[in-house]
Amino acid sequence: MKAIQSAANAEFKRWRRLAANTRFMKTQGRTLAEGLHLAQAILDAGHPVAAALVRAGAAGAGLEACLGRIDTARVHELAPALFDALAPVEHGSGLMLEVPFERATAPRRLSGDVLYLEGVQDPGNIGALLRVAAAAGVPAVLAAPATAALWSPKALRAAQGAHFALRLVEDVTLEGLDDWFTGPWIGTAARDAVCLWDAQLPVGQAGWMLGSEGAGLSPAALGRCFLRVSIPLAAGVESLNVASAAAVCLFELQRRRRT
Repeated sequence: MKAIQSAANAEFKRWRRLAANTRFMKTQGRTLAEGLHLAQAILDAGHPVAAALVRAGAAGAGLEACLGRIDTARVHELAPALFDALAPVEHGSGLMLEVPFERATAPRRLSGDVLYLEGVQDPGNIGALLRVAAAAGVPAVLAAPATAALWSPKALRAAQGAHFALRLVEDVTLEGLDDWFTGPWIGTAARDAVCLWDAQLPVGQAGWMLGSEGAGLSPAALGRCFLRVSIPLAAGVESLNVASAAAVCLFELQRRRRT
């Protein structure tokens, strides 16, 4: 285990950029994953681990079990102040993994249902959306260029391992959607939409579009949809969180398929 005590350490500087700079994270194809549960999911998935970062003084059976599965040459013990400067949460488990991720370059036709995110900005919502997609059996998630980074540390923590059960593709424009998916698209909208309970949903492969937390889908995205659906809400309730809306829609489609 290598001990790092100084903020001037070159590796620490690189990790700090990974934690704070989305563009750097994407160009490096590396990110930081914090937490024992997430570390276990990464290791169970057989995903590569470039480095393990341990907060000095951290202990516990779960931590030791994870470290026992990682080459000791890749384990770094950070002074508490350094570790805390990287962690996306205030009181974490004391373990972070640096993991590589694949950036898709050549379009490839996807099978199964697809979720397309346009302009969702909150990393916590991104992680929750990925978790919902994985739970609903949706194998692929595409993200428009203006959407928050799918692999950011905060999104990783919120998804709790869902990243490693999904095909994730970022920076997919509306014009480039046909290169990935040619099935029918369903968009969520608050107005000029069919109630989800009454909508004639596709029997086969389907794509779902969800927009930003405030504005929703753009007119151009809605124009790509053969069907627009709305979720009926109780009187006085204006809207749902985007991840909650995704859960309602995706599981409604699964429910119909089962019945």
